[in-house]
Amino acid sequence: MFVSYLFFHITVYYIWLFYGGFTETVQTAGTYTIPFSASLVATLTLYLVYRKKQGPRKYFWLLFALGCLSYAIAEGIRIYYSVIPKSEVPYPGWADLFYFLQILFFIAAFLQQLWDKKKNTNQIKFLFDICIIMAVFTAISWHYVIQYVFSEGSLSPALLATSIGYPVGDLLLFFCAISFYMRADILFPRPVLALICASAGVQIFADTAYLYYSTKSDSYVSGTLFDPLWTVGLLLTALAGIYALQEQRKETDAPSLAAGTVPANDEGVSLRMLLPYFSLVLLFIVMVFEKDGPMNGLIVGAGTSVALIILRQVFTMLENQKLLAQYHDLTAILEEKIEQRTTELSTKNEQLAVAVQKMEHMAYHDALSGLPNRRLFLNKLNAAIASAERHSHQLAVVFVDLDRFKNINDTFGHEFGDLLLQGFSKKMAENLRQIDTVSRQGGDEFTIILNDIKATEDIVPLVKRIQSILEKPVVVNGQELHVSMSIGIAVYPQDGKTTEELMKHADIAMYHAKENGKNNYQFFSDEMQSTMFHKVQLENDLREALDNEEFILHYQPQVEAATGKIIGMETLIRWQAPDGTIISPAEFIPLAEDTRLIIPIGKWVLHNSCMQAKKWHDAGHTHLKLAVNLSPLQFMHDELMDTVQDVLEATGFDASSLELEITESVAVYDAEKTIARMQALRNMGVRIALDDFGTGYSSLVYLKKFPINSLKIARPFIQDMVDNPKDKALVEAIVSMAHSLELSVIAEGVETHEQLTSLKTLKCDEIQGYFFSKPLAAETFASLINKKMDSINMR
Repeated sequence: MFVSYLFFHITVYYIWLFYGGFTETVQTAGTYTIPFSASLVATLTLYLVYRKKQGPRKYFWLLFALGCLSYAIAEGIRIYYSVIPKSEVPYPGWADLFYFLQILFFIAAFLQQLWDKKKNTNQIKFLFDICIIMAVFTAISWHYVIQYVFSEGSLSPALLATSIGYPVGDLLLFFCAISFYMRADILFPRPVLALICASAGVQIFADTAYLYYSTKSDSYVSGTLFDPLWTVGLLLTALAGIYALQEQRKETDAPSLAAGTVPANDEGVSLRMLLPYFSLVLLFIVMVFEKDGPMNGLIVGAGTSVALIILRQVFTMLENQKLLAQYHDLTAILEEKIEQRTTELSTKNEQLAVAVQKMEHMAYHDALSGLPNRRLFLNKLNAAIASAERHSHQLAVVFVDLDRFKNINDTFGHEFGDLLLQGFSKKMAENLRQIDTVSRQGGDEFTIILNDIKATEDIVPLVKRIQSILEKPVVVNGQELHVSMSIGIAVYPQDGKTTEELMKHADIAMYHAKENGKNNYQFFSDEMQSTMFHKVQLENDLREALDNEEFILHYQPQVEAATGKIIGMETLIRWQAPDGTIISPAEFIPLAEDTRLIIPIGKWVLHNSCMQAKKWHDAGHTHLKLAVNLSPLQFMHDELMDTVQDVLEATGFDASSLELEITESVAVYDAEKTIARMQALRNMGVRIALDDFGTGYSSLVYLKKFPINSLKIARPFIQDMVDNPKDKALVEAIVSMAHSLELSVIAEGVETHEQLTSLKTLKCDEIQGYFFSKPLAAETFASLINKKMDSINMR
């Protein structure tokens, strides 16, 4: 748009100058008004550029705006004299002052940018180049303009100073423009640079032409072809500012390009280097074609330029010699440094090789045992599979897991467990063949590759050799431990042809060995995978059963041995699948404990059984106590106390009527925490029964410390007590001991009259079992107590 205005201004200006259809007054007023309006447009445009521009370069455009404003003021003064007094503009006068100010502002703009970038160029060579160019053009200016000003002997000092001021100012402006161009690659992009230099060149040309025609030939008249050039120069400067704003937006959009920089190409650099020589050639051309007037100024300019070029070359040669000497010095120093660095690197390389070797060992070996880790094991297994395939051999992947290692860690501490693992790892490595590989997968899990197996039967002796490691007790820090292992075996190729299949199948076989009582080995079979799939499916079904509330509660009566009166009931959970199938607790409870689903299931059991028992209490059976089983995982869960408190508050069930049954194995986890938790429950008013007494791992010391209310004798003791005197003696001892500790005793699993008679003789407090009743649905149990059948004939 601004380019269109520029062409419009030039067209209108020349039409106005040469149309000739106006009166003299109108013609004169228009001749002054058109450049005045153009200078105001340039001023406003450059001021807007200054406001929108960012960084210190914005002041460059402010100085140019002030220069354009000074020109507009000068043109305004000329308009005033042509319109008001209708007289000639005084020379020298105020208009000349503002013309000079315009030149000074332009020079100041150039100098401000050159000063900011002074450290980015070779100063001495740059000054030589500028001096050569200025010597040439000063000589030309002297020859064509300045000497004729001095030849006018009648000029007053003011008039002489004004006349000399214009060419001198133009020379200074030319000096700045040339300097600006010589450093263009560090100042402005090319379009901006071209417009700035063009604007300066147009103004200098217009001033020079004006002075030439005014002084030498005294033929200047207003309205010549070069009159519009002054305002064209101003408008070109404004156009340069507009392009500078556009470049700033590009820099914002593409920040990867440094602001204000334009990569210099070889042509640009060559042109700037040759510019001083081109200017000298121009001077010689002028001298050749100049026939009139004295040649002294041109000769002096040429001589000065040649001398400067010679000095520049001498300086360049001296600088090159200095740089060459510095290069040789630096080369010698560099060679010495390289030699030193080579020696250092040789030492460092040796150290690095050792460090890399250590890092590789750390990357592929277990830090605790020193055995290969899972990554190295898988690499070796891939190689072993490839070798077995080539030679038509078999190989076996063996999964080894220490039994009850968590109990050892919890009892003796992790440092003790680490020592056990280190000793076990060492024995494993010692008892394998050289061609086999043992690795630690993590925790207490180890994997072994048995290579070069001719037949599956060859694996058994190797596995038994591994088992022999733990035949004798293991001694760690003076502590003797009886440790066993569960082993799973997968054979290539029948059990799998990839590392993933062999690892997965050996792992399945190992878990099958654990389920079969631990301390044994199992070969993988398809049935095991089916069992595993069934277990996974059962787990998914169990999660859905919890969401869909497919569980039901049954209640087994607890009877007072002396009277036969029903004094309580134990809650037993059942799982009824959507198809009506009842899934045994023996099948899904262990899975619930493994998956920690026992936590939400146990919470559901506690809430619903307390809610049901509260209904029976409200119906008048307040003497009934409710027994609910807690697994060790439930009992040790951090939210147990909040869960019990929330259930009691939500159901309104009396805490003293709630009895929580736990097994004595909870003491294995953390005896102190177990005792503290039992005491907290007792403080809430809840009763605690120790279930399956005699089958766990605790000692009589814990029995003395546990704040419990009653003992439940395990079913195996009750089953054989009639025929086995030892079992009867044990039951008698348990009852006697419990009474001595002021604990009540309940026998579970009572199925015959003989067992009942024997227990009554031993003064057992409570009885529970199929002899009286199997677990009943809530409705059936309610019918039993509502029909006043809350006592049973004990005869």
